[in-house]
Amino acid sequence: MKGRSLLWRVGLVVLLCFAPVMAEAEEKSVVLIPKIVIREVKITGEEFVVLQATDYIPQLSDYWIGYAGSDTIEPGTVVPVQQLPPHELQAGQAVLLTSDGAEVCDAILTTKLSVSLGDSKGTLVLRELQSSGLTSTFTTIDSVNWAKPSVSGTTMSQLDIRKEAGMNYAVWYHDPTFLQPWRVGNLAACVLTLGLLTTATVDPPDTVEWTQVATEPPAIIEAGVDELRNEVQTNPNLNLGLAPPLITELLPNPTGTGNDATDEFIELYNSNDTSFTLSGFTLQTGLSTTHAWLIPAGVTIPAKNYKVFYANESGLSMSNTSGQVTLFDTGGTQVAQSDPYDSAPDGQAWALANGTWYWTTKPTAGATNDIAAPIVKAATATKQVTTNKATVVKSATTTTPAKAATAATKTSSTVAPQKAASSALHPLVLATVALAAIGYGVYEYRHDIANTFYKLRRHGISRR
Repeated sequence: MKGRSLLWRVGLVVLLCFAPVMAEAEEKSVVLIPKIVIREVKITGEEFVVLQATDYIPQLSDYWIGYAGSDTIEPGTVVPVQQLPPHELQAGQAVLLTSDGAEVCDAILTTKLSVSLGDSKGTLVLRELQSSGLTSTFTTIDSVNWAKPSVSGTTMSQLDIRKEAGMNYAVWYHDPTFLQPWRVGNLAACVLTLGLLTTATVDPPDTVEWTQVATEPPAIIEAGVDELRNEVQTNPNLNLGLAPPLITELLPNPTGTGNDATDEFIELYNSNDTSFTLSGFTLQTGLSTTHAWLIPAGVTIPAKNYKVFYANESGLSMSNTSGQVTLFDTGGTQVAQSDPYDSAPDGQAWALANGTWYWTTKPTAGATNDIAAPIVKAATATKQVTTNKATVVKSATTTTPAKAATAATKTSSTVAPQKAASSALHPLVLATVALAAIGYGVYEYRHDIANTFYKLRRHGISRR
């Protein structure tokens, strides 16, 4: 009995020692399933992507699709390029994104796939936009990458997109419960016949079947613009009596290269004493060629505050050579516009200050504009300034060629009279010249003068 009691006690101690380790291992084995996942991807031929909700999603427009033509890129660095339309999804419901057309199957919503998936390699990400006050961040919800084995050996998901034998319509599939890895299957009439997990598998291949929800061809919803605007316009008191936001700063040409898609930004300012709702408003960039972005639901600007939209959120790009940004309200009326610019200097912001637009070397996203004008090499001219006491020569510094030319003109007109005065003949010189002329005249006409003098003298003597 004592031996059994001792053995029981030792077992209990061992169990208590390993219980935390076992609990930790069990915790690590639990897979956290996001509220919406990438369920299917067709990469070759008629490309499409299917997303499926695993939980209730009140606003699908909070989610974005991003794509990069690399299989080794970190998913969190992939820039979102397509916003999903504004709809709600119940758990289990699916959304079809297609560029060439595909069977709807169980998808309750069809929208356009705006990216083209690379056949050799690529990474597709699903990201959620989360806004908090003045900041907005993207969180990666789900991702998948692929590559041909001959292209890369470091693919994270190990997807081989070579066409499998006997698969006329090869589609990659991921179980929404995440219990199995990505598998390729042949899709026909909404039935996906999956290939074997391993070559040693002898069981019949798995199949996934979806119920066709519609008999008509799939309809393409481009952006859901009208629906969102109608949703906003159902509340006539929204922003009632408030001044529209101002466009206060743009950064069309961030410092460095290859970062325009992340660092470019557009800044708006709310001058009202209460918050302003931007849902359904549209930001537009460009002059001859324009790009527009519909601001999603739930976006507001607090009172007397700024809202900054970066390019990785809006997908808008600004030209470095010429551009302008315009804000339209929910009815499509222009309510704010920046001044157009010709050429955007590297790293400088186009900013509004006291009703005038300036280039500034100090971009201030989400803060008061700081107009720090770029330094221009000065031109120096000299001009004479006459005061009541004395004549003082000052150095006049200008920053533009036009002003330099004006200063030079002033210098010439002021100094020229001085040169004329200094070159005038002295009176003594003039008197000498006059006396010389008289002497020459006396010498030339000496005989006539002598005869005249003789006659006058004789005439005077004879009268006496």
